[in-house]
Amino acid sequence: MAKKAPELNTPFKTGEAVLVARPARGVPEGAVGKVKLVNGLEGYDGGEPWIRYWVRFPDHGLVGHITHKDLVRPFQYDLWREREDAQVAAALAKAEGAAADAPAAAIGGDDGAADGGVASSIPAALLERSKAAKARLTGS
Repeated sequence: MAKKAPELNTPFKTGEAVLVARPARGVPEGAVGKVKLVNGLEGYDGGEPWIRYWVRFPDHGLVGHITHKDLVRPFQYDLWREREDAQVAAALAKAEGAAADAPAAAIGGDDGAADGGVASSIPAALLERSKAAKARLTGS
């Protein structure tokens, strides 16, 4: 029975061949090496684990603290590239959608942001308290 190919998010094992998908720590994209050490922390409350790898490259020696997001198995590089392109396209579509949905007044018009308007991230009560303190100090 043939072994099932690991998924992209499956952690690498010691001795496994990896390819640098993004330039990392002085190693150019496309360099192939072998994982020498895996260290990190498990995810807390179902969060994403923090895993770092030490990889030995023939031309660059032993390089540490490379993230899982910067490495890929050589036979999965095309699949990794497709996933990254899809994520970039989704982020661009989300940004364009957010820009189209934003009201014109919040983009740069005078919408009363100093009075605690929609575009202000400072609560109106704090702005009023600040205005009152400024008025007391300046005597106006």
